[in-house]
Amino acid sequence: MANVRCLYKLIRLQKLLLPLNATSSRLAPLQPRPLTFLIARSYGKDEKTANLDDFRAREEQRERERDAADQAAEKASQKEAGGGGGLGATGSESRGPEDNAKQAKVDAIRAKILDAALQHVPQQGWTRQAIILGAEESGYPSVVHGMFPEGGFALVSHFNGKCNAQLVESLQQKTDGGKQEVEDPLDFLVQAVRQRLEMVTPYKTHWPQAMALLAQPQHAPTALAQVLTLVDDICYYSGDRSVDFGWYTRRVGLATIMKMTELYFLQDKSPGHAQTWEFLKTRMDEAVQLQMMLSQTEGMTHTFQRSFNSAFITARNILGLGYNRN
Repeated sequence: MANVRCLYKLIRLQKLLLPLNATSSRLAPLQPRPLTFLIARSYGKDEKTANLDDFRAREEQRERERDAADQAAEKASQKEAGGGGGLGATGSESRGPEDNAKQAKVDAIRAKILDAALQHVPQQGWTRQAIILGAEESGYPSVVHGMFPEGGFALVSHFNGKCNAQLVESLQQKTDGGKQEVEDPLDFLVQAVRQRLEMVTPYKTHWPQAMALLAQPQHAPTALAQVLTLVDDICYYSGDRSVDFGWYTRRVGLATIMKMTELYFLQDKSPGHAQTWEFLKTRMDEAVQLQMMLSQTEGMTHTFQRSFNSAFITARNILGLGYNRN
Protein backbone atom coordinates (compact mmCIF):
# COMPACT_ATOMS: atom_id res chain seq x y z
CA MET A 1 0.00 0.00 0.00
CA ALA A 2 2.84 2.35 0.79
CA ASN A 3 4.26 1.88 -2.70
CA VAL A 4 0.87 2.60 -4.28
CA ARG A 5 0.48 5.82 -2.26
CA CYS A 6 3.96 6.96 -3.39
CA LEU A 7 3.00 6.26 -6.98
CA TYR A 8 -0.18 8.34 -6.65
CA LYS A 9 1.82 11.23 -5.21
CA LEU A 10 4.25 11.16 -8.13
CA ILE A 11 1.37 11.20 -10.62
CA ARG A 12 -0.22 14.19 -8.91
CA LEU A 13 3.13 16.00 -8.81
CA GLN A 14 3.62 15.38 -12.53
CA LYS A 15 0.14 16.76 -13.32
CA LEU A 16 0.95 19.84 -11.30
CA LEU A 17 4.30 20.50 -13.01
CA LEU A 18 3.24 19.92 -16.61
CA PRO A 19 1.01 23.05 -16.86
CA LEU A 20 3.74 25.15 -15.27
CA ASN A 21 6.30 23.96 -17.80
CA ALA A 22 3.89 24.62 -20.64
CA THR A 23 3.19 28.14 -19.38
CA SER A 24 6.85 28.93 -18.95
CA SER A 25 7.59 27.66 -22.47
CA ARG A 26 4.86 29.95 -23.92
CA LEU A 27 6.05 32.99 -21.99
CA ALA A 28 9.77 32.64 -22.61
CA PRO A 29 11.24 32.39 -26.09
CA LEU A 30 13.78 29.73 -26.89
CA GLN A 31 17.09 30.79 -25.38
CA PRO A 32 20.55 29.38 -25.97
CA ARG A 33 21.80 27.04 -23.32
CA PRO A 34 23.57 28.96 -20.56
CA LEU A 35 27.25 28.34 -19.85
CA THR A 36 26.67 27.56 -16.22
CA PHE A 37 27.21 23.86 -16.88
CA LEU A 38 30.69 24.64 -18.24
CA ILE A 39 31.47 26.64 -15.14
CA ALA A 40 30.25 23.75 -13.05
CA ARG A 41 32.47 21.34 -14.97
CA SER A 42 35.45 23.64 -14.67
CA TYR A 43 34.82 23.98 -11.00
CA GLY A 44 34.62 20.22 -10.72
CA LYS A 45 37.99 19.86 -12.43
CA ASP A 46 39.56 22.50 -10.20
CA GLU A 47 38.14 20.74 -7.21
CA LYS A 48 39.58 17.41 -8.38
CA THR A 49 42.96 19.05 -9.04
CA ALA A 50 42.91 20.63 -5.62
CA ASN A 51 42.06 17.30 -4.07
CA LEU A 52 44.91 15.65 -5.97
CA ASP A 53 47.34 18.37 -4.87
CA ASP A 54 46.20 17.94 -1.28
CA PHE A 55 46.69 14.20 -1.58
CA ARG A 56 50.20 14.64 -2.93
CA ALA A 57 51.04 17.16 -0.23
CA ARG A 58 49.82 14.76 2.44
CA GLU A 59 51.82 11.87 0.97
CA GLU A 60 54.97 13.99 0.74
CA GLN A 61 54.49 15.10 4.33
CA ARG A 62 54.07 11.48 5.43
CA GLU A 63 57.18 10.51 3.53
CA ARG A 64 59.15 13.27 5.25
CA GLU A 65 57.83 12.13 8.59
CA ARG A 66 58.84 8.55 7.87
CA ASP A 67 62.32 9.64 6.85
CA ALA A 68 62.65 11.70 10.00
CA ALA A 69 61.49 8.75 12.08
CA ASP A 70 63.98 6.44 10.38
CA GLN A 71 66.80 8.88 10.98
CA ALA A 72 65.80 9.27 14.61
CA ALA A 73 65.69 5.50 15.05
CA GLU A 74 69.10 5.14 13.43
CA LYS A 75 70.59 7.79 15.71
CA ALA A 76 69.01 6.14 18.71
CA SER A 77 70.45 2.76 17.78
CA GLN A 78 73.87 4.32 17.32
CA LYS A 79 73.68 5.95 20.74
CA GLU A 80 72.62 2.70 22.37
CA ALA A 81 75.45 0.82 20.69
CA GLY A 82 77.95 3.47 21.74
CA GLY A 83 76.79 3.69 25.35
CA GLY A 84 74.54 6.74 25.06
CA GLY A 85 75.07 10.49 24.85
CA GLY A 86 78.44 11.79 23.80
CA LEU A 87 79.95 8.33 24.05
CA GLY A 88 77.63 7.22 21.27
CA ALA A 89 78.87 9.95 18.94
CA THR A 90 82.46 9.13 19.74
CA GLY A 91 81.84 5.44 19.12
CA SER A 92 80.20 6.20 15.79
CA GLU A 93 83.14 8.32 14.71
CA SER A 94 85.63 5.70 15.83
CA ARG A 95 83.76 2.93 14.02
CA GLY A 96 84.21 4.66 10.66
CA PRO A 97 88.01 4.27 10.49
CA GLU A 98 87.73 0.82 12.03
CA ASP A 99 85.33 -0.30 9.32
CA ASN A 100 87.61 1.15 6.67
CA ALA A 101 90.57 -0.68 8.14
CA LYS A 102 88.62 -3.94 8.24
CA GLN A 103 87.52 -3.51 4.63
CA ALA A 104 91.07 -2.74 3.55
CA LYS A 105 92.24 -5.90 5.31
CA VAL A 106 89.55 -7.96 3.57
CA ASP A 107 90.48 -6.45 0.20
CA ALA A 108 94.13 -7.27 0.81
CA ILE A 109 93.24 -10.89 1.61
CA ARG A 110 91.07 -11.12 -1.51
CA ALA A 111 93.87 -9.70 -3.68
CA LYS A 112 96.40 -12.09 -2.18
CA ILE A 113 94.17 -15.11 -2.84
CA LEU A 114 93.34 -14.02 -6.37
CA ASP A 115 96.98 -13.36 -7.20
CA ALA A 116 97.80 -16.88 -6.08
CA ALA A 117 94.80 -18.27 -7.98
CA LEU A 118 96.04 -16.81 -11.28
CA GLN A 119 98.84 -19.36 -11.24
CA HIS A 120 96.25 -22.15 -11.42
CA VAL A 121 94.19 -20.66 -14.27
CA PRO A 122 96.18 -22.43 -17.05
CA GLN A 123 95.17 -25.77 -15.51
CA GLN A 124 91.83 -25.02 -13.81
CA GLY A 125 90.50 -22.17 -15.94
CA TRP A 126 88.66 -19.15 -14.57
CA THR A 127 86.81 -21.22 -12.00
CA ARG A 128 86.07 -21.38 -8.29
CA GLN A 129 88.45 -24.33 -8.05
CA ALA A 130 91.34 -22.06 -9.04
CA ILE A 131 90.33 -19.68 -6.25
CA ILE A 132 90.22 -22.55 -3.73
CA LEU A 133 93.73 -23.62 -4.72
CA GLY A 134 94.91 -20.04 -4.46
CA ALA A 135 93.43 -19.73 -0.97
CA GLU A 136 95.09 -22.95 0.22
CA GLU A 137 98.39 -21.84 -1.28
CA SER A 138 98.08 -18.51 0.57
CA GLY A 139 97.53 -20.30 3.89
CA TYR A 140 93.75 -19.92 4.13
CA PRO A 141 91.18 -22.71 4.39
CA SER A 142 89.37 -23.72 1.23
CA VAL A 143 86.05 -22.44 2.61
CA VAL A 144 87.36 -18.91 2.23
CA HIS A 145 86.15 -19.06 -1.37
CA GLY A 146 82.87 -17.84 0.11
CA MET A 147 84.46 -14.38 -0.03
CA PHE A 148 83.97 -14.58 -3.80
CA PRO A 149 80.24 -15.09 -4.41
CA GLU A 150 80.68 -14.07 -8.05
CA GLY A 151 82.87 -17.13 -8.62
CA GLY A 152 85.24 -17.13 -11.57
CA PHE A 153 84.27 -13.60 -12.58
CA ALA A 154 86.03 -12.27 -9.48
CA LEU A 155 89.23 -13.79 -10.83
CA VAL A 156 88.73 -12.35 -14.32
CA SER A 157 87.86 -8.90 -12.98
CA HIS A 158 90.90 -8.94 -10.70
CA PHE A 159 93.13 -9.92 -13.60
CA ASN A 160 91.77 -7.15 -15.85
CA GLY A 161 92.10 -4.53 -13.13
CA LYS A 162 95.64 -5.62 -12.37
CA CYS A 163 96.69 -5.59 -16.04
CA ASN A 164 95.04 -2.22 -16.64
CA ALA A 165 96.91 -0.74 -13.68
CA GLN A 166 100.21 -2.12 -14.98
CA LEU A 167 99.57 -0.65 -18.43
CA VAL A 168 98.66 2.77 -17.02
CA GLU A 169 101.82 2.76 -14.91
CA SER A 170 103.87 1.97 -18.02
CA LEU A 171 102.16 4.77 -19.98
CA GLN A 172 102.84 7.20 -17.18
CA GLN A 173 106.52 6.35 -17.24
CA LYS A 174 106.72 6.77 -21.01
CA THR A 175 105.01 10.19 -20.96
CA ASP A 176 106.25 11.49 -17.61
CA GLY A 177 102.75 11.40 -16.17
CA GLY A 178 101.19 12.79 -19.34
CA LYS A 179 103.45 15.85 -19.46
CA GLN A 180 105.69 14.67 -22.28
CA GLU A 181 104.30 15.04 -25.78
CA VAL A 182 103.95 11.88 -27.85
CA GLU A 183 105.64 12.09 -31.25
CA ASP A 184 103.44 9.51 -33.02
CA PRO A 185 100.05 9.20 -31.28
CA LEU A 186 98.84 6.47 -33.65
CA ASP A 187 101.84 4.24 -32.99
CA PHE A 188 101.46 4.99 -29.28
CA LEU A 189 97.89 3.65 -29.38
CA VAL A 190 98.94 0.56 -31.32
CA GLN A 191 101.74 -0.25 -28.88
CA ALA A 192 99.48 0.31 -25.87
CA VAL A 193 96.81 -2.06 -27.16
CA ARG A 194 99.47 -4.61 -28.08
CA GLN A 195 101.07 -4.40 -24.64
CA ARG A 196 97.69 -4.95 -23.00
CA LEU A 197 96.80 -7.97 -25.17
CA GLU A 198 100.20 -9.56 -24.63
CA MET A 199 99.32 -9.80 -20.93
CA VAL A 200 96.62 -12.30 -21.91
CA THR A 201 99.07 -14.64 -23.65
CA PRO A 202 99.72 -16.94 -20.65
CA TYR A 203 95.95 -17.48 -20.33
CA LYS A 204 95.08 -17.59 -24.02
CA THR A 205 93.74 -21.15 -23.92
CA HIS A 206 91.10 -20.31 -21.32
CA TRP A 207 90.47 -16.70 -22.35
CA PRO A 208 87.20 -17.51 -24.22
CA GLN A 209 85.86 -18.67 -20.85
CA ALA A 210 86.84 -15.32 -19.34
CA MET A 211 85.12 -13.45 -22.17
CA ALA A 212 81.96 -15.50 -21.59
CA LEU A 213 81.98 -14.52 -17.91
CA LEU A 214 82.46 -10.84 -18.80
CA ALA A 215 79.52 -11.00 -21.21
CA GLN A 216 77.02 -12.19 -18.61
CA PRO A 217 74.38 -9.50 -17.85
CA GLN A 218 75.11 -9.32 -14.12
CA HIS A 219 78.80 -8.74 -14.84
CA ALA A 220 78.43 -6.35 -17.78
CA PRO A 221 78.58 -3.08 -15.76
CA THR A 222 81.93 -3.96 -14.17
CA ALA A 223 83.38 -5.27 -17.41
CA LEU A 224 82.25 -2.22 -19.38
CA ALA A 225 83.59 0.14 -16.73
CA GLN A 226 87.02 -1.46 -16.95
CA VAL A 227 87.06 -1.15 -20.75
CA LEU A 228 85.90 2.48 -20.80
CA THR A 229 88.40 3.46 -18.12
CA LEU A 230 91.24 1.72 -19.95
CA VAL A 231 90.57 3.32 -23.35
CA ASP A 232 90.27 6.72 -21.71
CA ASP A 233 93.63 6.27 -20.01
CA ILE A 234 95.28 5.18 -23.26
CA CYS A 235 93.85 8.13 -25.19
CA TYR A 236 94.76 10.55 -22.44
CA TYR A 237 98.42 9.55 -22.30
CA SER A 238 98.60 9.51 -26.09
CA GLY A 239 98.05 13.27 -25.92
CA ASP A 240 94.30 13.46 -26.50
CA ARG A 241 93.05 16.47 -24.55
CA SER A 242 90.11 17.20 -26.83
CA VAL A 243 86.70 18.16 -25.52
CA ASP A 244 84.89 17.96 -28.86
CA PHE A 245 83.33 15.24 -30.97
CA GLY A 246 86.72 13.56 -31.37
CA TRP A 247 86.76 12.71 -27.66
CA TYR A 248 83.93 10.25 -28.15
CA THR A 249 84.90 8.84 -31.53
CA ARG A 250 88.44 8.04 -30.49
CA ARG A 251 87.42 6.24 -27.31
CA VAL A 252 84.52 4.32 -28.81
CA GLY A 253 86.62 3.49 -31.85
CA LEU A 254 89.56 2.35 -29.73
CA ALA A 255 87.35 0.14 -27.58
CA THR A 256 85.88 -1.44 -30.71
CA ILE A 257 89.30 -2.07 -32.24
CA MET A 258 90.55 -3.58 -28.98
CA LYS A 259 87.71 -6.11 -28.91
CA MET A 260 88.10 -6.94 -32.60
CA THR A 261 91.82 -7.51 -32.14
CA GLU A 262 91.16 -9.59 -29.03
CA LEU A 263 88.95 -11.96 -31.02
CA TYR A 264 91.52 -12.16 -33.81
CA PHE A 265 94.24 -12.79 -31.22
CA LEU A 266 92.46 -15.89 -29.91
CA GLN A 267 92.47 -17.49 -33.38
CA ASP A 268 95.95 -16.39 -34.40
CA LYS A 269 98.54 -19.17 -34.56
CA SER A 270 101.29 -17.18 -36.28
CA PRO A 271 104.72 -16.90 -34.59
CA GLY A 272 104.66 -14.17 -31.97
CA HIS A 273 101.10 -13.33 -33.04
CA ALA A 274 102.52 -11.32 -35.91
CA GLN A 275 99.26 -11.44 -37.85
CA THR A 276 97.37 -10.04 -34.86
CA TRP A 277 99.62 -6.99 -34.63
CA GLU A 278 99.32 -6.45 -38.39
CA PHE A 279 95.55 -6.68 -38.04
CA LEU A 280 95.68 -4.13 -35.21
CA LYS A 281 97.79 -1.70 -37.26
CA THR A 282 95.44 -2.00 -40.24
CA ARG A 283 92.35 -1.34 -38.13
CA MET A 284 93.98 1.72 -36.59
CA ASP A 285 94.84 3.13 -40.03
CA GLU A 286 91.26 2.55 -41.17
CA ALA A 287 89.94 4.33 -38.07
CA VAL A 288 92.08 7.38 -38.84
CA GLN A 289 90.83 7.44 -42.43
CA LEU A 290 87.23 7.12 -41.24
CA GLN A 291 87.65 10.01 -38.85
CA MET A 292 89.11 12.16 -41.61
CA MET A 293 86.18 11.30 -43.86
CA LEU A 294 83.65 12.15 -41.16
CA SER A 295 85.34 15.49 -40.50
CA GLN A 296 84.74 16.40 -44.15
CA THR A 297 81.02 15.60 -44.07
CA GLU A 298 79.43 18.01 -41.63
CA GLY A 299 75.91 16.59 -41.66
CA MET A 300 77.03 13.02 -41.10
CA THR A 301 79.40 14.21 -38.40
CA HIS A 302 76.57 15.80 -36.42
CA THR A 303 74.53 12.60 -36.75
CA PHE A 304 77.38 10.46 -35.43
CA GLN A 305 78.08 13.04 -32.76
CA ARG A 306 74.57 12.83 -31.33
CA SER A 307 74.69 9.03 -31.39
CA PHE A 308 78.10 8.74 -29.76
CA ASN A 309 77.31 11.43 -27.21
CA SER A 310 74.10 9.73 -26.14
CA ALA A 311 75.57 6.23 -25.98
CA PHE A 312 78.81 7.18 -24.24
CA ILE A 313 77.30 9.61 -21.73
CA THR A 314 74.55 7.13 -20.90
CA ALA A 315 77.12 4.41 -20.26
CA ARG A 316 79.19 6.74 -18.09
CA ASN A 317 76.19 7.82 -16.03
CA ILE A 318 74.93 4.28 -15.52
CA LEU A 319 78.33 3.08 -14.41
CA GLY A 320 79.07 6.15 -12.30
CA LEU A 321 82.28 6.92 -14.15
CA GLY A 322 83.95 10.31 -14.39
CA TYR A 323 86.57 11.26 -16.94
CA ASN A 324 87.41 14.78 -15.80
CA ARG A 325 91.13 15.09 -15.25
CA ASN A 326 92.93 17.95 -13.63
